[in-house]
Amino acid sequence: MMQEEKDRLIEFFADENRWCKGLDAIDEQGEPVHYDDEQAVAWDLVGGVCHLFGWPRALKLFEALSRHIAHQRHLDSAFRGQSMAAMSSLLDFNDERDTTHELIMARLQELPVWRGRTAGGA
Repeated sequence: MMQEEKDRLIEFFADENRWCKGLDAIDEQGEPVHYDDEQAVAWDLVGGVCHLFGWPRALKLFEALSRHIAHQRHLDSAFRGQSMAAMSSLLDFNDERDTTHELIMARLQELPVWRGRTAGGA
């Protein structure tokens, strides 16, 4: 994840009213809508990532987000369904009874960012 992406996620979810449970996104009446529907006013973690970055980038971000937000590891990085398993972990975490907006924000703040290679090539 890039610093700009992390910053956008934190800013996006800073308003607790933009976060929801149980659905990718909801409209003002609390009805389910697609994450990119113009009527959407709140998103779960997965819906928010897709809304902000689009589906192709979201697929690339799900594994790192799952590892650092939901504390799930997906062992076989060559496994074709890896992104879907990571996405599922994020959905489960988002919807857990004990997951709060404060917890979501704390985990977003803790996300590591990619800083590129060091001078030593490490």
